[in-house]
Formats: sequence, C-alpha cells, structure tokens
Amino acid sequence: MALARRACAVASGIATVAVLAPGCSAPSAAPKIAAHEVAASSPVALPAGVVPRATILARYRSTRPGVTTEVKLVSLTALDSASNGELAQCQYRGCTPGALVWLVLQNGPPGTFANNMGLHAPSAKDESFAWSLSPVDASTGVPRGDSESGPLSGLRSSPWGQLRDLDAAH
Repeated sequence: MALARRACAVASGIATVAVLAPGCSAPSAAPKIAAHEVAASSPVALPAGVVPRATILARYRSTRPGVTTEVKLVSLTALDSASNGELAQCQYRGCTPGALVWLVLQNGPPGTFANNMGLHAPSAKDESFAWSLSPVDASTGVPRGDSESGPLSGLRSSPWGQLRDLDAAH
C-alpha cells in the first residue's frame, strides 16, 4: 500500500505532465512545486566560414602569468562605431558589410600591457595598463593589426564593454 501512495503522490506532483495512476484521485488543489527557470539557448551554429571560438582562444591565449583571454564575436561595423574608428580602421582598410571579427581581450594585473602593443607584446612599461583588446578577422583568424590597452577602470567603457557577443552559444 505504501508503494501505491508513493505513486499517487508522484503522479499528483506532476499532474500537469502525467496521467494519474489508476486508483489515485486528483488533488483537490494544485500542489505547490518549487520551480527553477532554466534559461538555456539552443546551440546555434556560427556563420559559415567563421573560425571557431576554441581555435581563437587557443591561438591567442597569453603565456604571461595571471593573464586571462576571452573573445567576443562582433560585427566589424559595430566595432568601428564603438571604438570611434580606432580598432577597426575602416576609413583606411575598408570594412566589408556584414564582416565579423573576434574581439580578443587579454586581462591581467596592472602593468601587464603597453599602450597599443597588440596580442603578443612584451611586458608593459605603463604600470596601470591591465587589459588589451585586439580585433581578429573571424574568417581567417589573422589579427587586423590594431589594439587598444588601458587601466582596469576603462574596460567597461571600452568596445569590450559596449558590444555584445554575436555567438549565441555564449
């Protein structure tokens, strides 16, 4: 009999998705169930021809102690706007409509980065610079050649803080 009661309790606890077991009566009131909403996006493939995130992370991971590397997939046009032309350099190199770049952020302790020295620059002489941003062509994985560095306090107002990741999986 205990087994039958357990089956009825389980069935009434999930009455919205299960049929009650034979011999069980429907609950008189909706059972109170703790629910947790899970926001999970279904995996969406990257656009054709885009170098995978894992490849970019592996290629541009810093070997300097305490430095972490992150990437965001962004449109080149949005990067040009967010950086006032500084990182994309569309006025000199041109920007193909719809072109994508991986924006590579390397973040470390203050004094890690020099001003505009790029992804594999030696240790900085500027004692306050704690991050470096560099756009990498998303179709080739080749850096565009420009970078921006700054103190930790400036990261939020940098293009990194302004642009959202177009890779729906992240």
